[in-house]
Amino acid sequence: MKQPTKRELEKLKKEALDASKWEKVAGFEVGRPTSIRLPPDLIASLQKIADLRGERSYQTLLKKWLMERASYEIELVQLARGKR
Repeated sequence: MKQPTKRELEKLKKEALDASKWEKVAGFEVGRPTSIRLPPDLIASLQKIADLRGERSYQTLLKKWLMERASYEIELVQLARGKR
């Protein structure tokens, strides 16, 4: 396979930065980057738990936990307001 020319590379880079050129993927949304500072010993513990549960990383584990907890809290609020 031949290498693209500099002109072709520039064109490809320009197209890659154009969001309208990208197709939509079902079940995928671009998230907003968030930074939470955690102590190194907590990260180590979370990574051990993630490994035991077969998760790719402690970030994936935390995301699942946070989504579960947020859903639970919303259900509680709805129950308290009698909306369920």
